[in-house]
Amino acid sequence: MKRTAIAIILFITILFAYTPPAKAVTLEYPYLYKDPRIMAMGGANVAVGGYAASMFHNPAGVGTIPEEYGFEIDLIGLTGSVSKDGKDFVDDLNDAFDTGDLNNNGNTADDQTKAVLDVLKKYRGKTLHYGLNSLLSISRRFGPLGVSIAALGSLNIDAQVHQGFSSQGIVSLNGSFTYGPVAGLSYAFMDEKLIVGASAKVMHRESVVHDFTAREIVENQTDLENYFTDELLKKGDAFGLDLGAIYRLPEILGFSPSVGVSYLNIGDLDFGEAGKVPGTVNIGAALEARRDAFFFDRIVLALDLVDITKNYEQDSDLGKRLRAGAELRVWGGGLTDMILRAGSYQGYWTAGVEFRLAMVRLVASSYAEEMGGYSGQDENRRYMLSLYINF
Repeated sequence: MKRTAIAIILFITILFAYTPPAKAVTLEYPYLYKDPRIMAMGGANVAVGGYAASMFHNPAGVGTIPEEYGFEIDLIGLTGSVSKDGKDFVDDLNDAFDTGDLNNNGNTADDQTKAVLDVLKKYRGKTLHYGLNSLLSISRRFGPLGVSIAALGSLNIDAQVHQGFSSQGIVSLNGSFTYGPVAGLSYAFMDEKLIVGASAKVMHRESVVHDFTAREIVENQTDLENYFTDELLKKGDAFGLDLGAIYRLPEILGFSPSVGVSYLNIGDLDFGEAGKVPGTVNIGAALEARRDAFFFDRIVLALDLVDITKNYEQDSDLGKRLRAGAELRVWGGGLTDMILRAGSYQGYWTAGVEFRLAMVRLVASSYAEEMGGYSGQDENRRYMLSLYINF
């Protein structure tokens, strides 16, 4: 890890020597938390719910957590994420550090330096993403009343190195650490056909969003840590309120349809200098079929359109706001279950698998974030691996 960090700093400091055309800044939508199960299903959850993490899509989703499960407690809910380029960068960098004495001069340092520089040059113009997130929660249904309390910790780092001198400098960094409690309530009316919900969150964020120039890096290279904390690090607190509803329609051809609507981060989740997460109005529809069997007992189809009022400032593209997905429980029982998921997020495929044995649950997922101004412009493939200890 130490040598990787050193190489990243070296990467930044030498890039001013190369001057091909610059690449545009990324246009990723701001967010608080992405659940690997929901992302594997294309990010569609507005009309589905079923998790504590559903509070980040529609607080009424707390009301669809199965009552027969009793208390749903996630003692550990840890997720690591990395982009394809981010993973390849670390792999190539480790290989470069392992380079031997290729020119047989008795010194490996010059060969390793050349190998590292070759790797760094290879990744100019690419976006590197790294994330580590935790969501601890306790949830339960009490008849028509649903309750969920959670604690979020989210660290995300995105870096894009520009291919030369530009208004963005030589590298753009968007890093943030966000943490705080989230609590949600839901209540079911009309024989549980209509579920309404509300959630609230109090978040603290520390972030660095900055375009670095070669000159400032060189001038601060001997005290880069203090330069980060004293000059670039921004801090802020924010309170957010969410409202939502899910309405269950009569059964059609063996499927139970539902529609949902949510208004998240009403009035914006504003951290001041540390940034903001805009308020969004979102709609969704879902179909669910269940049968009494050990194998293939549940299938869910879902479609969401987020930010229908186009409050995200990055763009107004419809494709970036579409989410669709499917979920199939392959088997399910008291001791173990397995679930497959697939979908489309911002126009790119998503997929995932979940396996539980007793209290241990593993989830592997992949999705792609659109870094450009419209769907299909600039794909950033990401991989997520999660460990849950729950009961």
